[in-house]
Amino acid sequence: MDIRTYKNELRAMYSEKRNSLPVDEKTKLDDKIANRFLNMLSYRYANQILFYASTDAEISTVSIFEQALKAGKACYFPKCYENSQMSFYRVNSPDELVTDAFNIKAPVNESDIYTPQPSDIIIVPAMAYDVKGFRLGYGKGFYDRFLPDFMGTKIGLCYSDFMTDTLPKGRYDISVDIIVTEKKVISL
Repeated sequence: MDIRTYKNELRAMYSEKRNSLPVDEKTKLDDKIANRFLNMLSYRYANQILFYASTDAEISTVSIFEQALKAGKACYFPKCYENSQMSFYRVNSPDELVTDAFNIKAPVNESDIYTPQPSDIIIVPAMAYDVKGFRLGYGKGFYDRFLPDFMGTKIGLCYSDFMTDTLPKGRYDISVDIIVTEKKVISL
């Protein structure tokens, strides 16, 4: 079986597992992950944070975003383009995110584009992570193209039950630096 087919099978398995989580349990897990994230030194010292706009099925980034805004941090969200490219734009309110052609929330305003700094952090979306920080993404390659040029700290949010010993990885896959679960923070 080739790596693409295997990854697609894993995506289906993790998607089913994620969708079967009761809403109240998911909310509790998301809150624990958010609290751990907000207590990390990486977060405390970051002036700019790159988010993903979480869907109902993903680990929520909403409370982290709200706290970052209150703390005066610059918050950026991605906008994806037809050519598999992705740029991040500053967002100052949840109202500045609208559902786009990819059926995800993206910034309305494209005037304040992200300018990298070494102290920045990016929250990288995934369906699952392995113990080495490699992720099972959604298969579109947007983050695989963006992350090689990112100079800050890459952070994955993951339910502990979605951690695995190893995931298949291709030559363009990049590991995160930190994984935050509801149980612990894993520095890699």
